[in-house]
Amino acid sequence: MKRRNAKERILKAAFELFSEKPYDEVTVDEVAKQAGVSKGGLFHYFPSKYELAKESLFYGLERWMGEISSKVLSMKSPEEKFRALIEYSVEFILKNPKFSRFFLEVYEKSIEKKELEQWISSSLEYLQLFEGIFRELGVLNPKIRALLFGALLDGLAFDYLLMGDEGKKYFDIEDIKREIFEIFTGKS
Repeated sequence: MKRRNAKERILKAAFELFSEKPYDEVTVDEVAKQAGVSKGGLFHYFPSKYELAKESLFYGLERWMGEISSKVLSMKSPEEKFRALIEYSVEFILKNPKFSRFFLEVYEKSIEKKELEQWISSSLEYLQLFEGIFRELGVLNPKIRALLFGALLDGLAFDYLLMGDEGKKYFDIEDIKREIFEIFTGKS
């Protein structure tokens, strides 16, 4: 129990730090200190800074996917599910503006190391949630729509990272959510 607790504290601390600062600016010492463990204790669980960053990224994604899945799938109608999916996805983007940078930094390091299996399985899980909702909605080409919806969210996250608060002058987030729903369902 104590070991699992220490590992989870490390993952949470790393996720927070890597989501706030660029990969090269986060130190293992800093993560260990924030997690309340020794540097050696941290290396007991994670053999390198890269492994720590990658595992903390997937830890954060899995927690978000678990949370969003339970909330979205508890809705009654497919329309409610899709509206909730849009709401929770956009909320995550707005609350975690630097997450896109963290994601891209770790992804780039994974490409260098030729370690993409976990990325592919995580992406497929993400898309299957979307596809299931599109199937329930009865839209044409639910797999393609799932992929396009994922790409739209990724693009929105990147634009929000790029523009930050400046973007709020150019768009209203509620208008964006309504447009996303209408584009993918044909309903208003």
